Amino acid sequence: KLQFLYLIGELPTSTTMTGARRGAVVLACAACCVGYRLDGASAAEVFDGIGALSAGASSRALADYPEPARSDILDYLFLPNFGASLQVLKVEIGGDSGSTDGTEASHMRTPTESDYTRGYEWWLMNEAKARNPGIRIAALPWAFPSWVGADPATGAPSGSPYSYPNQTAAYVTKWVEGAVHAHNISVDSVGVWNERASSKEYVLNLRSALDAAGFAKTKIVAKDGGADICADLANDAEYAAAVDVVGLHYPSDYADYSTCRALGKPLWSSEESSSYDDNNGAACWARVMNSHYVLSGMTSNIIWALLGSMYHGTAWYGCGMLTAVEPWSGHYENMQVAWATAHTTQFTQVGWRYLANGTGSGTLERGGYYVTYVSPDGGDFSLVIAKVSHAHAQCIRPKLPEEAVAPEVASFTLAGGLHATRLAVFRSNYEDPASKLLFEQEADVEVANGTFTLSISLGDHITVSTLRSARKGRHTPPPSSPQFPLPYTADFDAVAIGQSGFGFTDQIGSFQVVADATNATNRVTRQGVEALPIGWADPGSQGPVSLIGMKEFQDLAVAVSVRLPTAAPAAAGCVATRANQMWTNAVVFCVNATGGWNLTYGGPPQSGAGGGQTAIATGRAAPLGAGVWGRLQLRTVNGTAEAWVNGVEVASMQIRHIDSGFAAIGVNSWYAVEFDDFALTAEGDRWAAPARCAPPAAGAAVRARPCPTNGVTNDDVRWEMTSSWQIRHAASGLCVTAVTGAPAAELRPCELNAPSQQFTNDYTQLRGMDTYLVVNGTSPAATLRASPSGAVYATAAQPVAAGDWASWVFFPNTKQLRNQYDTEVAKGYPMCLAAC
Repeated sequence: KLQFLYLIGELPTSTTMTGARRGAVVLACAACCVGYRLDGASAAEVFDGIGALSAGASSRALADYPEPARSDILDYLFLPNFGASLQVLKVEIGGDSGSTDGTEASHMRTPTESDYTRGYEWWLMNEAKARNPGIRIAALPWAFPSWVGADPATGAPSGSPYSYPNQTAAYVTKWVEGAVHAHNISVDSVGVWNERASSKEYVLNLRSALDAAGFAKTKIVAKDGGADICADLANDAEYAAAVDVVGLHYPSDYADYSTCRALGKPLWSSEESSSYDDNNGAACWARVMNSHYVLSGMTSNIIWALLGSMYHGTAWYGCGMLTAVEPWSGHYENMQVAWATAHTTQFTQVGWRYLANGTGSGTLERGGYYVTYVSPDGGDFSLVIAKVSHAHAQCIRPKLPEEAVAPEVASFTLAGGLHATRLAVFRSNYEDPASKLLFEQEADVEVANGTFTLSISLGDHITVSTLRSARKGRHTPPPSSPQFPLPYTADFDAVAIGQSGFGFTDQIGSFQVVADATNATNRVTRQGVEALPIGWADPGSQGPVSLIGMKEFQDLAVAVSVRLPTAAPAAAGCVATRANQMWTNAVVFCVNATGGWNLTYGGPPQSGAGGGQTAIATGRAAPLGAGVWGRLQLRTVNGTAEAWVNGVEVASMQIRHIDSGFAAIGVNSWYAVEFDDFALTAEGDRWAAPARCAPPAAGAAVRARPCPTNGVTNDDVRWEMTSSWQIRHAASGLCVTAVTGAPAAELRPCELNAPSQQFTNDYTQLRGMDTYLVVNGTSPAATLRASPSGAVYATAAQPVAAGDWASWVFFPNTKQLRNQYDTEVAKGYPMCLAAC
């Protein structure tokens, strides 16, 4: 074997070398590199595919996208040999209850009612199948309608899907039937209950129901959660016989799965990543697609989410193959995770086999993982390599132990029937910002005497294959326009029955367009859930609510026509501004049929449950009536709120000026309230872009100052959070720098590896909750902090000085780094990091 010495420097322009690239570590021949054997005779487990999960309302905004942008996005997700080229699509079986970033509609709200067009997952599955007829379809419930767990004799709810397992099995089987009969889509697998306990009795009922309905080939995955299910199956042969696949969520490759593997069933990572879709999210995904097989024997990986098409202000912004949150502009961005996926999906098919550890797959000598897939006839193979440093390999969960990773040069020797003279090479790099390599085809690598050599850098994701069909597809996204367009109106008449109005995203309950029972030419939006669902997360501690707009909005007027049901005298219709995701913080105006009204902070709690509601004022207007249309309007501008019922003002008073958030329509409990003729307008004089400072120069102090209002911003407070942990001022290109020896921070020219410019953080949660920004290499850890006076500094001192703050949250629409996500009264008006 040859050996190579590492020489640091640039590869001369005139130099050529198989497998080397300009800018890489230069190699000088001395005697050899690390050698690995790819033995086609060692084909082991069957590869079950790489997929993505549409659930938790993560695909909501995509349904509203205009053409051609919507079709372009779908091409990137599903079209073979174009983009992510997904092999599996997993969807939520909607249960009308919050399942992360919103609710998804149920197909069967009562034992006798069903609708296999309600919601957008049916449409999404059809679009996936249209582009790739061979894509596998999987499904999993997060929540269930109340009746599923109710006593069939009395109707008394139990709150559990396992109390009457035959009812739950029938409910899920009906969904599978609907997929086949209404959409001609076969369902390859179904799960039990997302990240909740499994039940032997239920699984046996489900297996029997599926078999009786003609779906014996539909596999059951258990339990879409922790590995404790494996011990249950190992101790119960009848239970184990009904389960086809063990599905784990966010599995650690450093856990013991011997009990799971001993079952002799496929082991899948059936939900994975949940990480922001920048280079670090791509690096996380590249790592686990390889390491889960090498270290844990898992044969399928499914990422949540399919795409980040949930608005900022809900729980997990930007987690997916790409981000698509501007249906008004058609813009989409952040394709890194899609291209990471292509490294495997464009070079394999479900049914290929992995080469065994040590003879085709394994851990690289200097860190990282390699996996080889071989076609059933042995005629084609693909090698995928992921070498990612610990600083960039971390997913949102579980915690990744420290591992040493370094560049290396590797030789791979073909054996066991694998043959090639030249191999296609595609490469991405997620750690070198200068490289900008994302699924780029390089020159073929030559195979000499059965061996080829690769230079593998930190951050590299490389595929080497006999296949020649891969390509980097290209569509051009429209320009970004991140601000929700105002004024906005909706009469719902052009919206398809069973779908949601443009821009609305349900968080509690479920709002769909229905025909107006009193006017055949009219369509309205109805809150359709009339009993507390069996929930997964918060089933609705507040009343049902659907959001629209932006988290930064403050000064709005929202108006809507409301029709209360005649059979529910306690029902009230509501409108809101400045609402957070679950409207526990909002300015809310609710009116019932008798004209009783409430103006509150926070949505109405149900049956005394819930929290966060504080009365501002109450009163009584002229009766709104039931079964007839009435008009509600709420206007909030700075520190004033005004409210009207049927055009008559009933309230005008002072409120807090510090809150911001979405507009909303809502209901005080589980009532079928209808809405029509919605209008949202900007109000007041705080919608002009604030004057900006002079462009900052190197050495300028970083400051904190009140955030601009209503999401209208300027360059002073616009930042980029890079995947190399820098906080880069978008306009000047300068980076925030912790000043050594002084509690201060200033702008300086960006240096990629300067620890004083690396503010490590949880790059996913940074966009959804207050997060520490830690100066790299400091011990004890120094965090970026600020004071109400505007001073910004980095220190490890404890405790945090009174009134100062040590955590931040990034608002991607406005590119602001704020000191609070939801309103924190103790912090006062939100403060933003500023360049002056």
